[in-house]
Amino acid sequence: MKQRKWLIELRKSGKMTQLQVANESGIERAYYTQIENGLRNPSVNVAKKISNTLGFDWAIFFEDECSEKRQKPKPI
Repeated sequence: MKQRKWLIELRKSGKMTQLQVANESGIERAYYTQIENGLRNPSVNVAKKISNTLGFDWAIFFEDECSEKRQKPKPI
């Protein structure tokens, strides 16, 4: 697997650290880091938690190729 640059960009654009995303998503920072780095895939439940924290469609984790259009955060 390869690094999820889109996820890193979303996190950074929200001015959040990996620890903040992990805490708000209810997971360990190490697990979140592995997801960002493409070493692990999140479960559907975890994908939904991360997407709620960062504001994107959770299904993007399970697409073969992420499109730029789908990665943009939802308007609040």
